[in-house]
Amino acid sequence: REKPGDEEWEKLNELKIPLLLNYSQCQLLQGEYYPAIEHCSDVLKHNPDNVKALFRRGKAYIEVFSPAEARTDLLKAAQLDESIAPGCKKLLEKLAQMEKQ
Repeated sequence: REKPGDEEWEKLNELKIPLLLNYSQCQLLQGEYYPAIEHCSDVLKHNPDNVKALFRRGKAYIEVFSPAEARTDLLKAAQLDESIAPGCKKLLEKLAQMEKQ
């Protein structure tokens, strides 16, 4: 059996990341924001710079109105990958509008 820290355990964790990211995207599309946040957070425990997880968790945080968390995730995602910076900027603008209301 695999144990935390073993090579096999780490391989399983790496295999799990794309599954969790895909599942979190499905949850976002279905409006299940808290489970999406949880799965993205699981990915980020093992890979703190995973841009997809940061972006998706940021989107989910906006939907549950957690502005500080959303802003932190989206700014970090944009910093790590300039190609998604426009998408992050758009979400941050949406967040700013929500905060004004």
